[in-house]
Amino acid sequence: MDEIIVGTYEGFLLGYSLRPQEDGRKLKQTFATHSHTASVRCISIAGKFLASGGTDDKVVVIDLKTRKEHTVLMNHDGTVNTVAFTHGGTHLLTGSDDGCIIVTRTGNWQTEKIWKKAHGGQPVTAISVHPSDKLALSIGGDKTLRTWNLVKGRPAFTINLGSKGVTLPTEIKFSPTGDRFSLISLQNIDVWTISKAGLEKRLTCNSKPSTAQWTDDDKLFVGLENGNLIKFTVSETRAQTFQAHKQRVKCMHYENETLYTASSTGELKSWSINDNILEEICSANAACRVTCVALNRQNHLIKKEKSDEEIEEQNDSDNSENISDTDTNNVQKASLKRKPGAFVTISYDDKEAEENKPSPAKKIKRKKRNKKKNKNVE
Repeated sequence: MDEIIVGTYEGFLLGYSLRPQEDGRKLKQTFATHSHTASVRCISIAGKFLASGGTDDKVVVIDLKTRKEHTVLMNHDGTVNTVAFTHGGTHLLTGSDDGCIIVTRTGNWQTEKIWKKAHGGQPVTAISVHPSDKLALSIGGDKTLRTWNLVKGRPAFTINLGSKGVTLPTEIKFSPTGDRFSLISLQNIDVWTISKAGLEKRLTCNSKPSTAQWTDDDKLFVGLENGNLIKFTVSETRAQTFQAHKQRVKCMHYENETLYTASSTGELKSWSINDNILEEICSANAACRVTCVALNRQNHLIKKEKSDEEIEEQNDSDNSENISDTDTNNVQKASLKRKPGAFVTISYDDKEAEENKPSPAKKIKRKKRNKKKNKNVE
């Protein structure tokens, strides 16, 4: 049972879980929070922590176990465009319009590295961490692709994307093994290889691509502005188009042979992938404009839904407990009621009664005192 988390333009974070039903599987909402005062731009999940960045210049970290806000990072002075956990979950990388890339250690949330003017003072658009956690790639407003050495904590090398025919890059993503990565710019989706450190294939679309999602090292899905999906096979240079949404496909995520897509209108859909067939499993409406999506892989952190029989059994047990409690309370009240009459009876134990009995010497002294008092009175 997977749970997808979506960020919205209205500042909400919403959780949806794919649950089995009698008539099939359905997406049901698991939680909702309004931690941001402005739109959410990006989210990332590692372990039990969910990090989200937005136009309110802050990064909110939520504990998925308690479903409450864990901490807030106010390290940037501009819109947070990208957040990315390392695959080991030890560090969090954030990029902003202020041009900085900040590396924060998870747990104590202390800043370990700040790369000021990471892209020449231009905004940092996107960050992608390699599956080995040894390097990360970033793109920015200076139209360059920069590689960061996460082991030594310093920049490695820079590629001028303008010389490669890439203008205005918007998104970068690694393949599952990290041998390839995709780069979206204008009408093109480019596939680069790490071994050659260069462009391998370029796919030009009829509509502007908005997002991409790898399923394996050779296949990826591309979401378009017109609502269609393209399945692109890199080795065969083959593309197949599917109709998915009526409006722009804003973001996607793939896990366990299930593809999750979200449109800019708030429509969420889950798809099953069988060879060259894309079948819709179910859909839901978030009633908000979705901006980003991520997947919670920690199944034990997902709130389980009780069945109708379990709810009825719990209600019956609660009612029986309430009835037994009322009966015992009535019995106690009845025992505490005073007996009819003007006298109050006090019972003592035998030992207490013997201890409270006055001794004969004390009785004689009391009689003498009483006699003296009576004489004085006369």
